[in-house]
Amino acid sequence: MPDTWIPPTAADTPTLYPPEPEPDASSWLTWIPAPESWNAAPTMLLPPPKLGPPIPIPEGVFLIPTELLPPPMMEPAAPREPSAIPPPPRVGPIAASAPAPAPACASASASASVPTPLPLDLFPVERVARLDAALALAPENAPRILDTHQLDPATWIALRQHCQTALRAALRDGDPAPLRAYDVAFVAELERVRGPIAASQHAELVQAAARGRRSEAFARLGLPHLAALAIERVMVQRACATR
Repeated sequence: MPDTWIPPTAADTPTLYPPEPEPDASSWLTWIPAPESWNAAPTMLLPPPKLGPPIPIPEGVFLIPTELLPPPMMEPAAPREPSAIPPPPRVGPIAASAPAPAPACASASASASVPTPLPLDLFPVERVARLDAALALAPENAPRILDTHQLDPATWIALRQHCQTALRAALRDGDPAPLRAYDVAFVAELERVRGPIAASQHAELVQAAARGRRSEAFARLGLPHLAALAIERVMVQRACATR
C-alpha cells in the first residue's frame, strides 16, 4: 500500500520557543531568550523646537548690552569760590589766643638751601656709595659724617636722589656698569669698617633669608639691612670671578 501524504500542520513549523533539548544535549545547545530591547519599538528623533520670531526693533533705535556700558560718570562738583567777606576781628581773650600764621613749608626752606648746581664732580657714584654705606652703618653719626665731607643734609639728599636716578636711567639703557661700580664701592666701605665678608657669612645670610630671619642674621653679623641687595650682587660677582 502506498504511503499516504499527510499535509503539514502548525506543530511542524518552528516557533519562538524551540523544542525542549534532549536529556543528553550539551550545554551550548541551551536556548537563551533575546533581550527585551530587541522587541522594543525604535526611538524616533524629534526635530528641534522652532524659535519664535524676534521682537521687531523700531527703526533708528540702537540697543547696547548693559554689561558693555561704562559706569555712569559723576560730574565733578564746581569749586567753591573763596568768600570775599573777611572774618570778624577777634576781641578780648580770644584775640590773645589767636593762632600765629603758619610758617613756610620745611621742604621749601630745605630746597632753598640746596646749592645749584650740585657738586657732582666732587661726588661721583663711588663716593656717594661709600658715604651711603657709612651712614647705613652708623646712622646716629650722620651729622659728623656729613661734616667730614662738607655736606649739609639737604645737599646730601639731593646728591643721593641724583645718583639713584642716574643708576635707574643706566639700567633702562642696558648699561649695568654704574650699578656695579656703586655696589663694589658700597661693599668695600662696609668691609673697611667691619671686616671682610666671608663666603660662610654670605651662606649664613642666604639661609637666614630662606627661613625669614634675614634681619636677625644681618644684625648678628654687624651689617645694615639696607645693604642686602648690594651684598648679594657683589658676592655673586665674586663667585663667578673665581670659577
